[in-house]
Amino acid sequence: MPTLPVRTILSSAAMLSLLGAKAQKPNVVFILADDLGIGDVSGINPRSRIETPELDAMCRSGIVFTDAHAASALSTPSRYGILTGRYCFRTALKEGVLNGFSAPLIAAGRPTVASMLSACGYATACIGKWHLGWNWTYREGGNKDVDYSLPITEGPTTRGFDYFYGTAGSLDMPPYVWVENDRATSIPDRTAPEGKAYKLLRPGPQAPDFEPIDVLPDLTAKAIEYIKGQKGSGKPFFLYVPLTAPHTPILPTPEWQGKSRLIQYGDFVMMLDNMVGQIVAALKKSGQYDNTIVVFTSDNGCYPGAGVNEMERKGHYPSYIYRGFKSDIYEGGHRIPLILTWGKKVKHRTEKGLVSLIDLYATLADMAGHRMSQSEGEDSYSFWPLLKGKGAPAREDAVFSSGDGSFSIREGDWKLIFCAGSGGWGYPSLPRDRDYIATQPKMQLYNLKDNPEETRNLVGEHPGIVERLSAKMRRYILDGRSTPGEKQTNETTDKEWKQTALFMQTI
Repeated sequence: MPTLPVRTILSSAAMLSLLGAKAQKPNVVFILADDLGIGDVSGINPRSRIETPELDAMCRSGIVFTDAHAASALSTPSRYGILTGRYCFRTALKEGVLNGFSAPLIAAGRPTVASMLSACGYATACIGKWHLGWNWTYREGGNKDVDYSLPITEGPTTRGFDYFYGTAGSLDMPPYVWVENDRATSIPDRTAPEGKAYKLLRPGPQAPDFEPIDVLPDLTAKAIEYIKGQKGSGKPFFLYVPLTAPHTPILPTPEWQGKSRLIQYGDFVMMLDNMVGQIVAALKKSGQYDNTIVVFTSDNGCYPGAGVNEMERKGHYPSYIYRGFKSDIYEGGHRIPLILTWGKKVKHRTEKGLVSLIDLYATLADMAGHRMSQSEGEDSYSFWPLLKGKGAPAREDAVFSSGDGSFSIREGDWKLIFCAGSGGWGYPSLPRDRDYIATQPKMQLYNLKDNPEETRNLVGEHPGIVERLSAKMRRYILDGRSTPGEKQTNETTDKEWKQTALFMQTI
């Protein structure tokens, strides 16, 4: 009997194992900072006074997107867009953010990145700040009298995540409790401390196992634990890590205090950078790094109350060359750092094409081989071909919203803003600067190539551009989508839509 080649005498199980290993889809770790400015990353801003060696290493080994944006200049609407691939103004939330006691914003049945990837065979986890609402269980007759011994409902584990560990809202929002899957890990027994150590911390219920200064390292440890647990599982995983820094309260642990030689915010950014490095190191140590897409970004720009004036006096500009900060419709409100690595599968380069964090949905759908229906990811464009070395981002325009719900639309070099001021907390802002705003044109038009600082309003000089972009914005609102496809319905009532309806009457 002739001797068969080695490859033909492998068992069927071994062959299937080899084929499965070769065909396994990439893991995805999506790390979201909270209120980090584009100028805070030294690998992006050469004039940064804050050292970020771990993020700089990602910049050197992956793709740095220099024209990347959150869909909103505030946390909740930005995060809604990331997970659903849909602009948040299509929901009842037209301005501002949710709080730690808010009802769920993502509608039941609305596809999310997590539910889509789960259907494609991925393990999914969210470890960090949720800030998209869920239902606490209340005692009878009590306003915000939560029974923390009972499970939450309509939380992350009902929106596509197999596992959740984190907080309801921002680090300065009560209640100060950890929630694992659908239950608080401990019952509050005190009121959150106030005073210098916890500046800007809003008073509220605090559990004995929740210490604000430990939240960032605790979340990092949980993320590392999850990564280690996925080794050898046989399934790809999607890990969403919405960290709580450098959002207020600014709480670097003792070993990081004074490290930046700037202000405490700088210390906190350096600590955040280190936490990201620990997560990447865990992927490498577990042997999963080469097949893991790691994305690092921020939900919006730097919070102006974090000490911006003092930092700028010392030569550090959290918004880099751009105007505005968190909540503002200007670039500093929504232009964010975006860095992507994928082992050796992507080479270091700078990508200048326009991308939005809302594009995560369509990009990962392409990665997973999922064919999107007409009613999912209605505002999301895939940049998956770019990661495979086959072209540039497909997005030609993008919509942004400010803290008060004002809109802007970007197309090429042109950006049209549908309000006279910042639409947020920056100058000029309502109602503080009402008299000045009353003297200004009702809209603003900037050419970002010639004037990235948004200081020369050209709205009176290009009526054709204003008319075209206004018509496009109106169509994107009414059609329920901004990507090609069938018209969709926005989730909103006439009362909630009033502000946007008034806006449409002016264009």
